[in-house]
Amino acid sequence: MTFERSLITSSARCAAAAFGFLLLVPVTAGAEDMARQGEFRITYTAINPAVPKPVSIGNNRSASAMILTMTAVNEAGSGLLHNMAGRCSSSPLVDSGAKTFENHGYCDYVDADGDHVYEKWDYPVQSMAAVSEGTGAWIGGTGKFAGLTGTMTIRSRRLNSPVDGATQVVGEKRGSYSLTDTVASAKPD
Repeated sequence: MTFERSLITSSARCAAAAFGFLLLVPVTAGAEDMARQGEFRITYTAINPAVPKPVSIGNNRSASAMILTMTAVNEAGSGLLHNMAGRCSSSPLVDSGAKTFENHGYCDYVDADGDHVYEKWDYPVQSMAAVSEGTGAWIGGTGKFAGLTGTMTIRSRRLNSPVDGATQVVGEKRGSYSLTDTVASAKPD
């Protein structure tokens, strides 16, 4: 009777451990769950907790280099850039005399599977305002995002940060994408 009780207890512990492990495993969409092409609408947030002092590059002009911490959510509830975190490089140029700025950069987002999405973006010279507009392009990825291409419009709004010295932005990316297989299949014909 002790052996049977021990066997039942061990089985129950194994089942409980397996169930607990499954709860810890992130749920992600596989490559087959994402359409090979489509349109998207992604909301993102960006924060730079420590904005560096700009470098003067002339009368009323300055340049900076920043790394932003990003989060992104696809408004469809799945697919491209849904629930992904990332980092972006940012190179803003400001003309305080003309009250204009421009900004250029790159982003690297990663999902729970470790697959990456790469993005290039540009904000052309425009008036300093609460809302700014730019364009971007998907320039590749890894894993399920290999061969990612596409274009987007980007609309950003700078927020008043509750922390002195930090920059916070919220925005939206809208556009289209396609995934092309860039790696030859390992399966024999």
